[in-house]
Amino acid sequence: MPYTTGAVYNPPAGTSHIDRIQISCLNDSIVVAININLQIFHFIGSSFTRVPVGEALFQVDPQQLVVQTYSVNAANYYEAQINFYSAVNTIVNVFALDAAGNIIEQILQPELTYIDRLSIIPT
Repeated sequence: MPYTTGAVYNPPAGTSHIDRIQISCLNDSIVVAININLQIFHFIGSSFTRVPVGEALFQVDPQQLVVQTYSVNAANYYEAQINFYSAVNTIVNVFALDAAGNIIEQILQPELTYIDRLSIIPT
């Protein structure tokens, strides 16, 4: 089931400027592995052009936590799209961090918005 954070504002400077995001993916199952696909985008410039930053497809074993980190320092806005395949017991959260590693903002799984599919990233 694919979800998105939507376009999240990144202030240009100051104490609320986001340097990077960490996406934590927890498999709460005691038996079944899960597959997760992440896509991260920047929106930059005066026209807020969507630019792919990263994509990852990986497996999370039962009772395992996998954390992926992406730089969004140059972004005016950022977006994380997440698809959990066979993900009955999956918990995914997005944490926005400043340059020192302090949590500026968190987007918990219930706050993610369902979308019909992940965006296509040109190759």
